[in-house]
Amino acid sequence: MPDIMTFEEIFSRLESRKREPDFPAACQREFWEKIPGGTKKNFIAEAEKAAREPVPFLSALDYMKFVRTGNRIDYENPYFKRRRLMASLALGEAAEYKGRFLDPLVEMVWQILSEPVWCLPAHQHLGEELLPGPEEWVVDLFAAQTAKVLADLLRLLGPELEKTYAPLVARIRYEICHRALEPAEKLTDETCWWYAGTNNWSVWCCCSLCSAAIEVWENDHERLARFLHKHMIPCKRFFDNYPPDGGCNEGPCYWEVSVGMLMDALDMFQRRLGGFEAWFRDPKLKAMVEYLPRMNLCGAWFLNFSDAEAKLSNPPLGRFLSYGRRTGCPAMVALAADFPAAGPDRTGQGNRTANAVDAAMAALTADFSGAPPRKFNAADFWPDLQVWIARQFPEAPEMGLVCALKGGHNRQSHNHLDLGHFTLFDRNRPVIIDVGRGTYDRTCFSGARYTLWNLNSEGHNAPRFDGVDQGLGIEFDTKMTGDEANAVCDLTRAYKEENGVSSCVRKVFLDREKGRVTLQDSAAFAGKKHITINFYTPEEPKDVGAETLLLGPVRMTCRGIAVQSAAPEERADAKLRTLWGSLRRITLSLEAENAASWEIVFEEV
Repeated sequence: MPDIMTFEEIFSRLESRKREPDFPAACQREFWEKIPGGTKKNFIAEAEKAAREPVPFLSALDYMKFVRTGNRIDYENPYFKRRRLMASLALGEAAEYKGRFLDPLVEMVWQILSEPVWCLPAHQHLGEELLPGPEEWVVDLFAAQTAKVLADLLRLLGPELEKTYAPLVARIRYEICHRALEPAEKLTDETCWWYAGTNNWSVWCCCSLCSAAIEVWENDHERLARFLHKHMIPCKRFFDNYPPDGGCNEGPCYWEVSVGMLMDALDMFQRRLGGFEAWFRDPKLKAMVEYLPRMNLCGAWFLNFSDAEAKLSNPPLGRFLSYGRRTGCPAMVALAADFPAAGPDRTGQGNRTANAVDAAMAALTADFSGAPPRKFNAADFWPDLQVWIARQFPEAPEMGLVCALKGGHNRQSHNHLDLGHFTLFDRNRPVIIDVGRGTYDRTCFSGARYTLWNLNSEGHNAPRFDGVDQGLGIEFDTKMTGDEANAVCDLTRAYKEENGVSSCVRKVFLDREKGRVTLQDSAAFAGKKHITINFYTPEEPKDVGAETLLLGPVRMTCRGIAVQSAAPEERADAKLRTLWGSLRRITLSLEAENAASWEIVFEEV
């Protein structure tokens, strides 16, 4: 198992090793002149568009909405847009190199430096206060990432900005230190929850902070060494907390800012310090990287669960390629080189926010040639994570059925009450889905989280007994096995004792030859129970009867349980409708005493 370096070793390496640049600066014109013309035109066009945009306004009233109403997006949208526009202007200037975008870039930077805080209102923990006080520097994901993206700006255009706007460059360095690095120096296990390495915050914050520190404190090796050592510790804890199968319980889209951020941090440490080869050779790290391509169901669709989404939005493919090559993972290399719906220049900016410069440069410097062809497994099973995926045609999964079953426990990061949830795709179309989360607001991360229909058991398709949700806690878990064509999930411990369920087992069978998936449930319980199952689908149910209905390309047949209703799901918000279109809820039900079993067959038509 790899370990982190001591302070003394880091200091020695800083003293003796020349800093390796993160990416070519704008002044390295030989590199920029070799960029394909289409990519360069795109950068310039995006910069021209950004230069015409007014600086997005950040309102105190919008900041206060989080405390008053739980609304996050009215403040977050312009906050993130500022950083994206800054990146577009910077990349356009580096591509064109005529000074045309420097003034609008400086204006955007000036406004970001003038923000009262860089921490989002959802992360500021104000209690009953509506606004933060002076110098309440909370180091959240996006305060840390703002520090990084400003440091990346200096890496890209530092000499050009220094020539005309030297005081601004000095202020960038000052604000990075004052708002992010100096507060982070004071963090301890007692004062900072994410320092424990428990979820994506740990590596996301540490990667961003260390990247900024390397840029700002390059001439103070002792301070930089202490900072890097301090923030390697959460990265190591994060790695140690991961299960041997490499499964990310936050779901695929959060993988990018969990394992992806760990990989970015290790790559950064390797460039500046060297000596991290053992990390990249570690088999668990390779399993953690392989998770993402294995989670690719078919086409652009990934298995979504918890708060993750079913498609990756504009992923940083240059980074993905690096992860695969660093760890010897050909499946990740192939995914990066042949990602569905990727643009020709692959310069995606990544998850949600502000790493556009770094992500774009990773794509520009990547060599996507020589990648192996995509290969899918007939089945993938994570015994620790307890997730199973099976594909009818692994050589071309978008041509047939793909099914999945999720187990685990009900205290996972970004948890939903979703144990036993079943997912089905056919010919690259979603048929039975995990609806997923909607737009984040205060309720999503509060004590009322599981009042949200799409996060609790009502929004998932494991059996419900008398309408009662699964239990919340690590003790509410499953036992699951999976092979090439079958999965078995024992759900007994997912239910509260007072629910009276003494046994509940879900089985899934994939018949590749017949194009059929069979879902079998059996349960034992005390007394009479009203049992319901809610399936959610973007397909319009047709030929609806008590036993059968048609869902697009799939016929669904019920045995031992009846179709109660097939109705539009009106509770889906705009975010969910954007992904899935119109949603429908199919409810199955039966009344039974002491025990029951039933099966649902999905067959291609």
